[in-house]
Amino acid sequence: MTRNLEPHLEQPAKREIGGIVSPRPAIVLGLLFLCVAILMWPAVLEKFVSLDWRLGNLRHLLYGIAAVSGALALVTALARRQINFKFSEIAISGKHVFFAAVTLCISLALALAVSEGLLRILHLPFQSKWQVSEDALARFDPELGWSYIPSRSATQEFGQEHRKVTMYFDDLGLRVASARDHADPAAPSVLFVGDSFTFGHGVTYEETFIGQIRSRTDFPFQVINLGVQGYGTDQALLLLKRQFQKFNVKAVVYCFIPLQVERNEIYDVRILHPASRFLGTKPMFGLQRGGELFLAKAPQRYEDLSYSRLWACLEIFRQRWGPKPTTLLTRALLKEMKTYVESHAAKFVAIDWNQWSSGQKKAPPRDGEFPWGLNVDVIRPAASAPPGWSTWIIRGDGHPDPRAHFYVSELVASEVKRITATDGRTAVLGHQQLQK
Repeated sequence: MTRNLEPHLEQPAKREIGGIVSPRPAIVLGLLFLCVAILMWPAVLEKFVSLDWRLGNLRHLLYGIAAVSGALALVTALARRQINFKFSEIAISGKHVFFAAVTLCISLALALAVSEGLLRILHLPFQSKWQVSEDALARFDPELGWSYIPSRSATQEFGQEHRKVTMYFDDLGLRVASARDHADPAAPSVLFVGDSFTFGHGVTYEETFIGQIRSRTDFPFQVINLGVQGYGTDQALLLLKRQFQKFNVKAVVYCFIPLQVERNEIYDVRILHPASRFLGTKPMFGLQRGGELFLAKAPQRYEDLSYSRLWACLEIFRQRWGPKPTTLLTRALLKEMKTYVESHAAKFVAIDWNQWSSGQKKAPPRDGEFPWGLNVDVIRPAASAPPGWSTWIIRGDGHPDPRAHFYVSELVASEVKRITATDGRTAVLGHQQLQK
């Protein structure tokens, strides 16, 4: 009997020594580790995705992952005989592999379905706890996302002091000084486009930098406020094109803040503010291979919009912790705005309003200095700002206070008069002739 058992006891050793064991497991595992090492190498991965995340730069972490994967590939090559033998001992049939794969897929699908259902039952991740200021003043707009209701007025409270500010809108839905204020379509005008900084969130019309410019006796143009709270560059561009032909435009002033880079990259504004209530989504542009803009998605009312809550959670995670936004789309939108304005024989100037302090939400970093190599006249209030510039904000709100608006008004009025020197003299003569 002992003689009959000897071949059975020696069989594993003979299989290993004789090369009966399949070499494929070690080869596949080694190639897998090698592929991970190559793909995780920063110089390779950064060709497909940005390594500069909000969590920090991932370059050093990826160097570590690539090094460990490369070391495992080397170990696999050196220990291939032992690895192949171990795989031969635990080898399972194809039926078992198929059953395990099907079970895993079904379990994953059930887990995703249950998670999606729980998020919907709990009304997450969007809670609609807070009504943003523009929601109470605006209506859904199928082109812009939202726009102010024409010929209405409203009073709201702002900041820690709960200061009451009354806002008036004309028949075009543009902010004006009073209910009786209406623009003259024939008067030489300067259009101001942008978001809440342009609109004058939290301050009276007279305190906005546009209202300050209007009150100057040496400013020869009519001022038109096209600012809308929460707008990105894309919405400002569309509103500018909608209203431009209604005025005798001599110049356009676009007010840029860093947060517009983020706004331009998203479709659902709740991704940025999950606890806030909005009227609908915003338009979203994309870039073709040649860099040309195209409208990727039109705005929708939220009651008509339905998509995975799990996907929304991933989008929120990406926005908060994932790759930092690039300026490619914003750059293209700014270029289109400038081209449109100058094609209509008007001047274009931008304000780079950067007023972020350590106590506010940090502005997203930008690729280089605004306007990113474009030939655009730029006013930079922070470049020569007096002491305390970053603190000239509404307490508990973060928007510029009247001091900041007054300071910017001085810079803007001077620059607009400079770039429109000839048009300015013509406008003054025109007003004098009308008065006669």
